[in-house]
Amino acid sequence: MKKKIVAVAYPTIPIIFVASVNEKRVPLHDTMGLAVTDLNEETRSETIIEVQPKEKGIEFLLEGKTVDERKHKDIESVAMEFMKKAQKEVGLKIESHNYKIYSGSSDSGAAALVVGLNELFQTNFSKQKLAGLGNKISESAIRSVFGGLNMYEVSKGKPSGLQLASEDELKDIRIFAMGFDYPTRVSAQEIFDICKVSPYWQTRLKRIPYWVKEIKQALKQKDWKRLFSNAEENCANAHYLVESGGKRCRRKEMMNAVIEIEEIRAEGLPVYWTAGGGKVINAFSWEKEAEIVLKKLKERGQNPTEYKVASGAKIIKSE
Repeated sequence: MKKKIVAVAYPTIPIIFVASVNEKRVPLHDTMGLAVTDLNEETRSETIIEVQPKEKGIEFLLEGKTVDERKHKDIESVAMEFMKKAQKEVGLKIESHNYKIYSGSSDSGAAALVVGLNELFQTNFSKQKLAGLGNKISESAIRSVFGGLNMYEVSKGKPSGLQLASEDELKDIRIFAMGFDYPTRVSAQEIFDICKVSPYWQTRLKRIPYWVKEIKQALKQKDWKRLFSNAEENCANAHYLVESGGKRCRRKEMMNAVIEIEEIRAEGLPVYWTAGGGKVINAFSWEKEAEIVLKKLKERGQNPTEYKVASGAKIIKSE
Protein backbone atom coordinates (compact mmCIF):
# COMPACT_ATOMS: atom_id res chain seq x y z
CA MET A 1 0.00 0.00 0.00
CA LYS A 2 1.20 3.51 -0.85
CA LYS A 3 1.16 6.54 1.46
CA LYS A 4 0.57 9.45 -0.95
CA ILE A 5 -0.75 9.63 -4.49
CA VAL A 6 -1.25 12.46 -6.97
CA ALA A 7 -3.54 11.67 -9.91
CA VAL A 8 -4.72 13.81 -12.82
CA ALA A 9 -7.64 13.48 -15.22
CA TYR A 10 -9.01 15.64 -17.98
CA PRO A 11 -12.45 17.23 -18.41
CA THR A 12 -14.85 15.96 -21.03
CA ILE A 13 -17.08 17.08 -23.87
CA PRO A 14 -20.37 15.27 -24.55
CA ILE A 15 -20.66 13.45 -27.87
CA ILE A 16 -23.86 11.67 -26.87
CA PHE A 17 -25.17 13.76 -23.99
CA VAL A 18 -26.12 12.16 -20.64
CA ALA A 19 -29.74 13.27 -20.48
CA SER A 20 -30.83 11.26 -17.44
CA VAL A 21 -29.67 8.60 -15.00
CA ASN A 22 -31.17 6.01 -12.65
CA GLU A 23 -30.96 6.07 -8.85
CA LYS A 24 -27.44 4.59 -9.04
CA ARG A 25 -26.34 7.39 -11.39
CA VAL A 26 -26.06 5.04 -14.37
CA PRO A 27 -27.22 6.71 -17.63
CA LEU A 28 -30.58 5.48 -18.97
CA HIS A 29 -29.20 5.22 -22.50
CA ASP A 30 -25.85 4.75 -24.25
CA THR A 31 -23.60 7.81 -24.02
CA MET A 32 -20.32 8.98 -25.55
CA GLY A 33 -17.76 11.52 -24.44
CA LEU A 34 -14.46 13.07 -25.46
CA ALA A 35 -11.69 13.81 -22.94
CA VAL A 36 -9.92 17.10 -23.68
CA THR A 37 -7.20 19.38 -22.39
CA ASP A 38 -5.46 22.52 -23.59
CA LEU A 39 -2.34 22.24 -25.76
CA ASN A 40 -0.04 22.42 -22.69
CA GLU A 41 -2.18 19.89 -20.75
CA GLU A 42 -2.77 22.45 -18.00
CA THR A 43 -6.57 22.04 -18.20
CA ARG A 44 -7.08 19.21 -15.71
CA SER A 45 -8.33 17.98 -12.36
CA GLU A 46 -5.62 17.05 -9.88
CA THR A 47 -6.32 14.95 -6.79
CA ILE A 48 -3.95 14.37 -3.86
CA ILE A 49 -4.68 11.40 -1.60
CA GLU A 50 -2.77 10.86 1.66
CA VAL A 51 -3.14 8.15 4.28
CA GLN A 52 -3.94 9.39 7.77
CA PRO A 53 -4.89 7.71 11.08
CA LYS A 54 -8.07 5.63 10.85
CA GLU A 55 -9.81 7.64 13.57
CA LYS A 56 -9.67 10.79 11.42
CA GLY A 57 -11.92 9.15 8.85
CA ILE A 58 -12.19 10.34 5.25
CA GLU A 59 -11.71 14.05 4.70
CA PHE A 60 -12.47 15.49 1.26
CA LEU A 61 -11.89 19.05 0.12
CA LEU A 62 -12.70 20.51 -3.30
CA GLU A 63 -10.80 23.75 -3.88
CA GLY A 64 -10.21 23.87 -0.12
CA LYS A 65 -13.91 23.56 0.76
CA THR A 66 -16.08 20.71 1.97
CA VAL A 67 -18.72 19.27 -0.38
CA ASP A 68 -22.39 18.60 0.32
CA GLU A 69 -23.37 15.58 2.41
CA ARG A 70 -24.63 13.49 -0.50
CA LYS A 71 -21.40 13.92 -2.48
CA HIS A 72 -19.29 13.16 0.58
CA LYS A 73 -21.22 9.95 1.25
CA ASP A 74 -20.72 8.87 -2.38
CA ILE A 75 -16.97 9.45 -2.03
CA GLU A 76 -16.84 7.55 1.28
CA SER A 77 -18.77 4.64 -0.23
CA VAL A 78 -16.39 4.39 -3.18
CA ALA A 79 -13.29 4.66 -0.97
CA MET A 80 -14.60 1.81 1.19
CA GLU A 81 -14.78 -0.47 -1.85
CA PHE A 82 -11.03 -0.07 -2.32
CA MET A 83 -10.41 -0.67 1.39
CA LYS A 84 -12.56 -3.80 1.32
CA LYS A 85 -10.65 -5.18 -1.65
CA ALA A 86 -7.28 -4.34 -0.08
CA GLN A 87 -8.45 -5.54 3.36
CA LYS A 88 -7.08 -2.36 4.90
CA GLU A 89 -9.09 0.34 6.60
CA VAL A 90 -7.39 3.69 7.03
CA GLY A 91 -8.18 7.36 7.22
CA LEU A 92 -7.77 9.43 4.08
CA LYS A 93 -7.13 13.09 3.40
CA ILE A 94 -8.22 13.91 -0.15
CA GLU A 95 -7.79 17.28 -1.86
CA SER A 96 -9.09 17.96 -5.37
CA HIS A 97 -8.30 21.00 -7.50
CA ASN A 98 -9.48 22.04 -10.97
CA TYR A 99 -7.26 24.03 -13.29
CA LYS A 100 -8.49 26.04 -16.29
CA ILE A 101 -11.65 23.95 -16.60
CA TYR A 102 -14.77 25.46 -18.20
CA SER A 103 -16.94 22.37 -17.85
CA GLY A 104 -16.70 18.67 -16.99
CA SER A 105 -14.77 18.95 -13.70
CA SER A 106 -17.02 16.47 -11.85
CA ASP A 107 -16.14 13.85 -14.48
CA SER A 108 -12.40 14.42 -14.27
CA GLY A 109 -12.41 14.86 -10.49
CA ALA A 110 -14.16 11.52 -9.99
CA ALA A 111 -11.82 9.81 -12.48
CA ALA A 112 -8.68 11.16 -10.79
CA LEU A 113 -10.04 10.02 -7.44
CA VAL A 114 -10.73 6.39 -8.39
CA VAL A 115 -7.49 6.01 -10.36
CA GLY A 116 -5.64 7.50 -7.38
CA LEU A 117 -7.32 5.15 -4.88
CA ASN A 118 -6.51 2.20 -7.13
CA GLU A 119 -2.82 3.12 -6.98
CA LEU A 120 -2.89 3.91 -3.25
CA PHE A 121 -4.42 0.57 -2.26
CA GLN A 122 -2.70 -1.39 -5.07
CA THR A 123 -6.03 -3.00 -5.93
CA ASN A 124 -5.34 -3.42 -9.67
CA PHE A 125 -8.97 -2.85 -10.64
CA SER A 126 -9.66 -2.87 -14.39
CA LYS A 127 -10.63 0.32 -16.21
CA GLN A 128 -14.13 -1.13 -16.48
CA LYS A 129 -14.32 -1.45 -12.70
CA LEU A 130 -12.82 2.02 -12.15
CA ALA A 131 -15.30 3.55 -14.58
CA GLY A 132 -18.18 1.96 -12.67
CA LEU A 133 -16.87 3.23 -9.34
CA GLY A 134 -16.24 6.70 -10.76
CA ASN A 135 -19.79 6.84 -12.07
CA LYS A 136 -21.07 6.47 -8.52
CA ILE A 137 -19.64 9.95 -7.93
CA SER A 138 -20.22 11.53 -11.35
CA GLU A 139 -22.57 10.02 -13.92
CA SER A 140 -20.05 10.40 -16.75
CA ALA A 141 -16.72 9.78 -15.01
CA ILE A 142 -16.18 6.93 -17.47
CA ARG A 143 -15.22 9.57 -20.07
CA SER A 144 -12.26 10.78 -18.02
CA VAL A 145 -11.24 7.30 -16.85
CA PHE A 146 -10.83 6.00 -20.41
CA GLY A 147 -9.83 9.22 -22.21
CA GLY A 148 -9.99 9.72 -25.96
CA LEU A 149 -13.41 9.17 -27.52
CA ASN A 150 -15.25 6.68 -25.38
CA MET A 151 -18.64 5.10 -24.82
CA TYR A 152 -20.67 3.94 -21.84
CA GLU A 153 -22.95 1.20 -23.13
CA VAL A 154 -26.06 0.29 -21.14
CA SER A 155 -28.39 -0.90 -23.92
CA LYS A 156 -27.05 -4.47 -23.91
CA GLY A 157 -27.66 -5.20 -20.24
CA LYS A 158 -24.69 -4.84 -17.90
CA PRO A 159 -23.20 -1.33 -18.16
CA SER A 160 -19.82 -1.36 -19.86
CA GLY A 161 -17.29 1.32 -20.77
CA LEU A 162 -14.86 1.25 -23.69
CA GLN A 163 -12.56 3.55 -25.58
CA LEU A 164 -13.53 3.95 -29.24
CA ALA A 165 -10.48 5.99 -30.28
CA SER A 166 -7.33 7.14 -28.49
CA GLU A 167 -5.95 10.65 -28.29
CA ASP A 168 -3.34 9.70 -30.90
CA GLU A 169 -5.98 8.50 -33.35
CA LEU A 170 -7.80 11.83 -32.97
CA LYS A 171 -4.77 14.12 -32.98
CA ASP A 172 -5.92 15.91 -36.15
CA ILE A 173 -9.14 17.19 -34.55
CA ARG A 174 -8.99 20.88 -33.60
CA ILE A 175 -11.21 21.95 -30.70
CA PHE A 176 -11.93 25.59 -29.91
CA ALA A 177 -13.59 26.07 -26.52
CA MET A 178 -15.47 29.27 -25.73
CA GLY A 179 -16.24 29.72 -22.04
CA PHE A 180 -18.73 32.17 -20.54
CA ASP A 181 -18.69 33.71 -17.08
CA TYR A 182 -22.12 32.95 -15.61
CA PRO A 183 -22.59 32.99 -11.83
CA THR A 184 -24.89 29.93 -11.97
CA ARG A 185 -25.77 27.12 -14.34
CA VAL A 186 -28.39 24.41 -14.62
CA SER A 187 -27.31 21.51 -12.41
CA ALA A 188 -26.95 17.96 -13.72
CA GLN A 189 -29.82 16.84 -11.50
CA GLU A 190 -32.12 19.53 -12.90
CA ILE A 191 -31.23 18.42 -16.44
CA PHE A 192 -31.99 14.79 -15.62
CA ASP A 193 -35.31 15.60 -13.96
CA ILE A 194 -36.51 17.86 -16.79
CA CYS A 195 -35.52 15.44 -19.57
CA LYS A 196 -37.31 12.45 -18.04
CA VAL A 197 -40.65 14.27 -17.87
CA SER A 198 -40.34 15.90 -21.29
CA PRO A 199 -43.01 14.81 -23.82
CA TYR A 200 -40.09 14.37 -26.25
CA TRP A 201 -38.10 12.01 -23.97
CA GLN A 202 -39.19 8.78 -25.68
CA THR A 203 -38.47 10.30 -29.10
CA ARG A 204 -34.92 11.02 -27.95
CA LEU A 205 -34.46 7.48 -26.61
CA LYS A 206 -35.54 6.03 -29.95
CA ARG A 207 -32.99 8.24 -31.72
CA ILE A 208 -30.00 7.20 -29.56
CA PRO A 209 -29.21 3.93 -31.46
CA TYR A 210 -29.11 5.88 -34.73
CA TRP A 211 -26.60 8.40 -33.33
CA VAL A 212 -24.47 5.59 -31.89
CA LYS A 213 -24.39 3.75 -35.22
CA GLU A 214 -23.62 6.91 -37.22
CA ILE A 215 -20.78 8.00 -34.94
CA LYS A 216 -19.19 4.54 -34.82
CA GLN A 217 -19.28 4.20 -38.60
CA ALA A 218 -17.97 7.73 -39.08
CA LEU A 219 -15.09 6.97 -36.73
CA LYS A 220 -14.07 3.90 -38.73
CA GLN A 221 -14.02 5.95 -41.93
CA LYS A 222 -12.49 9.03 -40.27
CA ASP A 223 -15.46 10.94 -41.62
CA TRP A 224 -15.28 13.85 -39.19
CA LYS A 225 -18.18 15.73 -40.80
CA ARG A 226 -20.50 12.76 -40.22
CA LEU A 227 -19.22 12.25 -36.67
CA PHE A 228 -19.51 15.81 -35.43
CA SER A 229 -22.73 16.62 -37.27
CA ASN A 230 -24.36 13.76 -35.35
CA ALA A 231 -22.75 14.89 -32.10
CA GLU A 232 -24.13 18.39 -32.68
CA GLU A 233 -27.61 17.09 -33.47
CA ASN A 234 -27.59 14.96 -30.32
CA CYS A 235 -26.47 17.84 -28.14
CA ALA A 236 -28.97 20.29 -29.64
CA ASN A 237 -31.73 17.76 -29.02
CA ALA A 238 -30.75 17.38 -25.35
CA HIS A 239 -30.70 21.12 -24.83
CA TYR A 240 -34.05 21.46 -26.55
CA LEU A 241 -35.57 19.05 -24.04
CA VAL A 242 -34.17 21.08 -21.14
CA GLU A 243 -34.98 24.48 -22.56
CA SER A 244 -38.52 23.51 -23.61
CA GLY A 245 -38.96 22.42 -19.98
CA GLY A 246 -38.32 25.96 -18.78
CA LYS A 247 -34.58 26.04 -18.02
CA ARG A 248 -32.26 28.05 -20.22
CA CYS A 249 -28.94 26.14 -20.52
CA ARG A 250 -27.44 28.07 -23.42
CA ARG A 251 -27.75 31.70 -22.46
CA LYS A 252 -27.57 34.66 -24.83
CA GLU A 253 -23.79 34.72 -25.35
CA MET A 254 -23.66 30.94 -25.77
CA MET A 255 -26.48 31.02 -28.31
CA ASN A 256 -24.64 33.75 -30.20
CA ALA A 257 -21.55 31.50 -30.35
CA VAL A 258 -23.71 28.65 -31.69
CA ILE A 259 -25.17 30.92 -34.37
CA GLU A 260 -21.71 32.15 -35.35
CA ILE A 261 -20.42 28.58 -35.71
CA GLU A 262 -23.40 27.67 -37.89
CA GLU A 263 -22.90 30.79 -40.02
CA ILE A 264 -19.21 29.95 -40.50
CA ARG A 265 -20.27 26.44 -41.55
CA ALA A 266 -22.73 27.96 -44.03
CA GLU A 267 -19.71 29.52 -45.75
CA GLY A 268 -18.57 25.99 -46.58
CA LEU A 269 -16.08 25.48 -43.73
CA PRO A 270 -16.00 22.28 -41.61
CA VAL A 271 -17.09 23.25 -38.10
CA TYR A 272 -19.66 21.83 -35.65
CA TRP A 273 -20.50 22.53 -32.03
CA THR A 274 -21.50 20.81 -28.80
CA ALA A 275 -22.26 22.15 -25.33
CA GLY A 276 -22.37 20.46 -21.96
CA GLY A 277 -24.53 21.48 -19.03
CA GLY A 278 -21.93 24.06 -18.05
CA LYS A 279 -20.79 27.36 -19.51
CA VAL A 280 -18.92 26.41 -22.68
CA ILE A 281 -19.53 25.98 -26.39
CA ASN A 282 -17.04 23.72 -28.18
CA ALA A 283 -16.30 24.14 -31.89
CA PHE A 284 -14.77 21.16 -33.76
CA SER A 285 -12.84 21.50 -37.00
CA TRP A 286 -10.05 19.71 -38.90
CA GLU A 287 -7.48 19.85 -41.70
CA LYS A 288 -6.24 23.12 -43.20
CA GLU A 289 -9.67 24.80 -42.91
CA ALA A 290 -9.46 24.67 -39.11
CA GLU A 291 -7.07 27.62 -39.06
CA ILE A 292 -9.56 29.66 -41.09
CA VAL A 293 -12.37 28.65 -38.69
CA LEU A 294 -10.27 29.85 -35.74
CA LYS A 295 -9.55 33.15 -37.47
CA LYS A 296 -13.24 33.71 -38.23
CA LEU A 297 -14.26 32.95 -34.63
CA LYS A 298 -11.82 35.60 -33.44
CA GLU A 299 -13.06 38.08 -36.05
CA ARG A 300 -16.56 37.60 -34.64
CA GLY A 301 -15.38 38.56 -31.15
CA GLN A 302 -14.86 35.09 -29.69
CA ASN A 303 -11.79 34.26 -27.61
CA PRO A 304 -11.35 30.49 -27.95
CA THR A 305 -9.02 28.29 -25.95
CA GLU A 306 -7.64 25.56 -28.19
CA TYR A 307 -8.04 22.05 -26.86
CA LYS A 308 -6.79 18.67 -28.00
CA VAL A 309 -8.08 15.18 -27.28
CA ALA A 310 -6.68 13.96 -23.94
CA SER A 311 -5.63 10.65 -22.45
CA GLY A 312 -7.38 8.88 -19.63
CA ALA A 313 -6.75 9.54 -15.93
CA LYS A 314 -3.21 8.82 -14.78
CA ILE A 315 -0.85 8.85 -11.81
CA ILE A 316 1.83 11.55 -11.70
CA LYS A 317 3.22 10.85 -8.21
CA SER A 318 3.25 7.70 -6.08
CA GLU A 319 5.00 7.33 -2.73
